[in-house]
Amino acid sequence: MNLDLTPADAAFRDEVRQFLAENLTPELAEAGKLTTSVFTDKQWNLAWQKILYKKGWVAPNWPVEYGGTGWTEMQKYIWVSECTRAGTPNLSPMGLRMCGPMLMKFGTKEQKDYYLPRILSGEDYWCQGYSEPGAGSDLASLQLKAVSDGDDYVLNGTKIWTTHAHFANMMFCLVRTDGSGKPQQGITFLLIDMTSPGIKIEPIITLAGEHEVNQKHDVLPCADRWQRQAATGHYLSAHRHEHTRPQDRPDHHACGRA
Repeated sequence: MNLDLTPADAAFRDEVRQFLAENLTPELAEAGKLTTSVFTDKQWNLAWQKILYKKGWVAPNWPVEYGGTGWTEMQKYIWVSECTRAGTPNLSPMGLRMCGPMLMKFGTKEQKDYYLPRILSGEDYWCQGYSEPGAGSDLASLQLKAVSDGDDYVLNGTKIWTTHAHFANMMFCLVRTDGSGKPQQGITFLLIDMTSPGIKIEPIITLAGEHEVNQKHDVLPCADRWQRQAATGHYLSAHRHEHTRPQDRPDHHACGRA
């Protein structure tokens, strides 16, 4: 494989370096340096996201029609390498790398039109509602119940290890809507407004004294069911994991609209 840069790629690298030199402030660089996990504090990851959004560079891996850059694989490699070298803050992956790609594949046109621009701009800040006190890696054993009362689902249960739930205004969440079949069936994917009444967030302080994860209790109505059939929630979860493995740092880096 020839890894030598073409003149066009070298020019792109110089453009990226100039952009980083002009826009990565000392405060943002320090936040990147102090990041000890995938998650940079919201104050800094969102500030960096807004800078990238203004430039049009916030989601290199998204299709152009949804706001992606249209870069080649070499340009993406250059971007990641230069951001790593400069020490940029990590962007929160929950919207850009997890919820966004799933919306592109499974969401309705209305959901895409509403949520995707808000994910890009950072207007919506997402968290993930998967793990429960009795359901970690084995998500098929989750028990948070969602019972339909006609127009809405009424949720009752608990999620745990919910990273940045204390910052998020939105959550994508797996819930149990039917317990009569196989454990992998009867799971529904919901988009939840975290400002809904009935949601209680309790901090979990790590041994390092940091507040990154939380326990979340739900007793609330919720209307935004993602998939058309409840049994597909487990499949959507598996699809989400397809977008969490690539380590391109800059992209790591409840009731809504039906």
